[in-house]
Amino acid sequence: MECKNITHSMPSVPSVRLSVFQRLEAVKEQVEFNTFADPRRGFIDPMYNELCMIIAEIYTLNPGTILKIGGTETEARIVQDVYGQLRNDHLRLVSENIKNQTARIYNKKSYLRTALYNVVFEIETHYTNLVAHDMRNG
Repeated sequence: MECKNITHSMPSVPSVRLSVFQRLEAVKEQVEFNTFADPRRGFIDPMYNELCMIIAEIYTLNPGTILKIGGTETEARIVQDVYGQLRNDHLRLVSENIKNQTARIYNKKSYLRTALYNVVFEIETHYTNLVAHDMRNG
């Protein structure tokens, strides 16, 4: 049997972009993306897709790539490990915090990268603080 080279008709897109979009589906599974749908309308806030795209992009980076997270240079491998812990409730908290932010965010992608990184370390404290606040004021 003879092997033939078959060329698929694909738009000219950088391979990194394809990798991001290929990785996006796995990220959506990781964070249970479908649970973000508003039960009344079936609508998913586009911010959740943006957050998933940022996570997918980080997963496609060379592990030795240096990123700035919160102003600190950090190897992509560390960010990838932390992002591997992200779940549905983490993205909900990041989205909630962004919506409550009143100051203008100039470098949104960098801000979101840092917010996603930090939420893994801060989520328990956030909810503990919220409960304590509600108990004192309620």
